[in-house]
Amino acid sequence: MSTPSGNSDQTRRDIQQTRADLGETVAALTAKTDVKTRARTKATTAVGGLRGRVTEAGQSAKTRATHLARAASQKASQRVTSVRQKSQHAISAVQSSAEASVQTADKAEASLVTSARETTTKIASSVRAKPLPVLAVTGAAATLAVLVTYRRRRSR
Repeated sequence: MSTPSGNSDQTRRDIQQTRADLGETVAALTAKTDVKTRARTKATTAVGGLRGRVTEAGQSAKTRATHLARAASQKASQRVTSVRQKSQHAISAVQSSAEASVQTADKAEASLVTSARETTTKIASSVRAKPLPVLAVTGAAATLAVLVTYRRRRSR
């Protein structure tokens, strides 16, 4: 049987294409029947998926921990600032109170000193103006003191 040369080339190409298709089909069937390789492929895929999920969970946990640490740090900083302000206010109040007490004590002391000076000045001027009655009163007071002391000693 003779065929024209154009037709035989076409037939050869068709045969080669059919062989290639058959080879691919046989390879696909072999791959499907190779349970060991398919199991490895599934295991590798599953391990890759698990690694991805574990990595993602780790990153998520790290991000969450960082966020919580920042939030806790900010709250602590705010509380420290609040306590610092309150303590500074209390210190200022105590200092103001102490200063007011010192001023009051100084005023009272100055007032007593002034009053004592005025009294001393009045007594001195009285003594200078009328020395005799003052000496008489002073002598009478001294005599009374001696008599009281004498009687106390005798009564024991």
